[in-house]
Amino acid sequence: MRRTSMMIDRLKQTLKPILSTEQKERFAEYYTNRTYRVEIAVAVFIAVMQACMMVVFLFREGGPFAFPRRSGYFSLYTALLAVTLLFLAIFIRWVKKKKYGAIAGLRMLYVVILCLWCIGITVLDQMGGNTIGVYCYLIPTIAAIMLMSPVESITLFGVSWLIIVLLLVFTGLNAENLFSNLINGSFVTLLSIFISIRYNLSMKTGFRDREIIAMQYEKIQKANELLQQMAFTDQLTGLQNRRSLMERIFGSFEEYHREKRRGEVVMVDIDYFKQYNDSYGHLQGDDCLKKIADILERFAGAEGAEAVRFGGEEFLLVRVEDVTEAQPLEINKTGTSDNMAFNDMASDDMAERLLKEIREANILRSDNGQTQVTVSLGVWKGNLSQIDKVETIISYADQALYCAKHAGRNRIYRYGQRQEMLETGADTAGSCKERIYG
Repeated sequence: MRRTSMMIDRLKQTLKPILSTEQKERFAEYYTNRTYRVEIAVAVFIAVMQACMMVVFLFREGGPFAFPRRSGYFSLYTALLAVTLLFLAIFIRWVKKKKYGAIAGLRMLYVVILCLWCIGITVLDQMGGNTIGVYCYLIPTIAAIMLMSPVESITLFGVSWLIIVLLLVFTGLNAENLFSNLINGSFVTLLSIFISIRYNLSMKTGFRDREIIAMQYEKIQKANELLQQMAFTDQLTGLQNRRSLMERIFGSFEEYHREKRRGEVVMVDIDYFKQYNDSYGHLQGDDCLKKIADILERFAGAEGAEAVRFGGEEFLLVRVEDVTEAQPLEINKTGTSDNMAFNDMASDDMAERLLKEIREANILRSDNGQTQVTVSLGVWKGNLSQIDKVETIISYADQALYCAKHAGRNRIYRYGQRQEMLETGADTAGSCKERIYG
């Protein structure tokens, strides 16, 4: 009793759909694309075989209609040839139009016609006292190459064999071979059902497993992308962090250096931020950082630059462009240009526009006698071919920022032409860098 129950459970599990409704739609496309050439080859083979048999019958003595039985064979060959060519044309057309759901129905209809054809040939063979050889090789072949659900294969093969059995028993055709035909036919039918179920299970399980693996791989990819993003993103502001600056933005510095590209780095520092943080609290301080970061991110997108949180209340704007031949640069030993002939990278417009935009944002404060949050900017711009390493550029921008802060903050200083004054260690903002705005 227990074994019977287990067998019933296994049968139910076998008959249970393997794929969901959505998966069935995707599977129809997958299966058609995978077996397209095979099904074309099978259809062509069937058509050629029917044509060959028709030629044989045409050249036989008496022609194809000499006897009723011969007429039956010729009619079946002709009918299957015509149906195969028609179905082949429709199949190719629907594949091009990607009618995968309709193709599954077309495939099943063709299998039904093949089974009916097989029944007809088998009955004609029995009229001549032959075996059921055609049925015994054709039905397993259909099971092995034509996809059917378990219910479809059990129904189709079972009904086909039942029709043949009834015809053999009640017509008395080939009675002397009836027993062996029944045994062989029953075995072949069961074998075909088994082959069809295994083929269906193999194809659909394989597809389902492929989708599971693909989904897991996609999840892993997304997780890796998230980790990668977290590794290169400042968690508070959402801007790129220092690691991203060195590996992504300036990761191709040697290439920039070799191609003589020009660059611009603007270091931004929030004025008196520690005092702001102490007065308004860390949460308000974080909110201030986010507001400045949002401005920088929008501004960088519009300017074709990259925005980076460098650390604490310091940010960087970085822009790298190609050197044009229209206005050649006169480069001094610091990599800066004395005439600042940058074509579309005009003098210090980007830094000036940024300072203006932050002022217009009007982030309020009243802890230091000012009415709003301000920033100081240090700018370096020049030809990267004259710079030995990235750290040098950042150092130059940092020195310019120091001068802007030293001169009273809320202004812009550029690492300028007066390099000899830098080397003397002059301490005044006006002597160490050129004030350009603010």
